[in-house]
Formats: sequence, structure tokens, C-alpha cells
Amino acid sequence: MKTQTKVCLPLLTTLCLLAGSASAAAQEEEPAPWPPADTDGEYLPVPKDYYEPFSVKACGSTVTVASGDVREVHYKSRVKDDGRIKLKYRGDATVDLTRASDGAFIDELDISGPVTQRVSADGLSIEDSLKGASLIFPLGDRDAKALAAAGFPEFFFYERGTLTIEAQLSEDPAAVEPLSVRVTTNTTTLVRDVCEMLDEAGRS
Repeated sequence: MKTQTKVCLPLLTTLCLLAGSASAAAQEEEPAPWPPADTDGEYLPVPKDYYEPFSVKACGSTVTVASGDVREVHYKSRVKDDGRIKLKYRGDATVDLTRASDGAFIDELDISGPVTQRVSADGLSIEDSLKGASLIFPLGDRDAKALAAAGFPEFFFYERGTLTIEAQLSEDPAAVEPLSVRVTTNTTTLVRDVCEMLDEAGRS
């Protein structure tokens, strides 16, 4: 079965990006294989392209998300006998956020919450479970509708709790949106609207 090539940025977003949506800088070099091979129970440093900056249309502008000074994320991959893959990510990480319209800047936002990701054998079903502290935003209309239906702002940060999101991807390699997205677990607390955070940063 032909499936899409993906680049996964688990600590910066809830879902895996289609390769065509990755940053230009990341595409200059051959991206790291995804999903990664079994690591035999060992945690390994994530590839360098996981830290590449990218931009998000949000807050009435474009917001650049760049890795901060703390880049200590490791991952462990387990490939089960039936082909399903379970990935775990842990380690300290920060990001810097910059809004293009006014230069509002958030420095060294902690996003060190651990992530567990489950991928079906055909690569078309993905479940991301993120614990706070995490930064979340939609990559497309279906993401946005799923997050809005769960009562979240368009771009948000939470310090504690767990958010689990399931996505079903299309078999069409040209597809740029998942077929469906839904929030299955939400125990998040201390949720903050990132657009409001940028507004506060811009006034300071």
C-alpha cells in the first residue's frame, strides 16, 4: 500500500506533518526516516531536522516557531510483530515564538512534556498523546475544527494534564489534510491562549 512520507515534530505540534508542509530548511537535506526503526529499547537523540524552525498562520499573522536553547529530546521506537509502531519522546526542550506583524516575542517557552505516539501498521492512523508542558496549534482546517470543538483557542499552551489526538490519513500521497481528526482525551489544566501571550509580550 502506498502511503505518504511524513516528517514528525512531536514536541512542537500535535500531528505529523506531510513532507510537503515541512520547512524549506528541513527540505534542503534528506529528512530523517519516519517512522524510525526499532531502537531495541534504547532512547536516542532525535534527528537534527526535528529542531528546524517553521511558521504557522495564527493570531492574525504568521508566527515563527523556533527551537530554543534547550534541545535535549530523545526518542524510543518499538515496532511490534503486527507492524504497529509505538514511539516515546522525552527530555527538556524550549521554543521561541515570534509574531511577524509586530515582532512580539516569547523567549524559551518550556515544552518538555513527554509524548507517546502510536502509528498503525499501514501508517494511516496516528495517535499522539502529549503531557504538559506542550504547545498546540492546528495544521489545517480539520485540526482547527477538532481543537475548537474541544473548547481550545486556535493556538495554545498548557502546563499540565494530557491531550490525546487521533488522526486518520488518506492513502492519496497528494493529500494535504488528514481525513479526520478528533480529541479523545483532555485532562489539560493551566491552558493559555498563545495569541494573548504574544499580545502581552508585545506590550512589555
